[in-house]
Amino acid sequence: MKLRAFLLVLLLAGGAYAMIQSIDEFSAKKFSEVMQMNEEHVAQLIFTKPSPTGLTPPAWVSSDKEQITSLLEFLSGYELQKKNSQEALEELNFNQFTIRLEDHDENFVTIMVEDSMIVTENGEQYTLLDGPFDTDWMIKFILSSHSPS
Repeated sequence: MKLRAFLLVLLLAGGAYAMIQSIDEFSAKKFSEVMQMNEEHVAQLIFTKPSPTGLTPPAWVSSDKEQITSLLEFLSGYELQKKNSQEALEELNFNQFTIRLEDHDENFVTIMVEDSMIVTENGEQYTLLDGPFDTDWMIKFILSSHSPS
């Protein structure tokens, strides 16, 4: 009888712990808390813009530390929440303006501007709680970062 009671208490404690972890995982957090990226870790920004169906989207790369700092400061003002239902990466519409932050180890985070969504390399998806993104700022940032080749 005591063993059953002990196992029941362990089961309840485990369930409570799992529930607390789940609540914490899906609670609102600042961008910097979720992504753990700072300007020293980001090696480059890769910008892509939409393209007609079937073509590779045009992209350009920037390693300008001022641009990286500016983007991270802009993003730090936003709160994110992990999406409860994760879509498969193949189902997401990446044919839009995106900014990909890559570090020196080729870890990356993709910012989908139109969908106000952030996707990590392992498929975790976050939506903006206080969004959408300030599109005026994003357009100016993208245009100022583009160096025609």
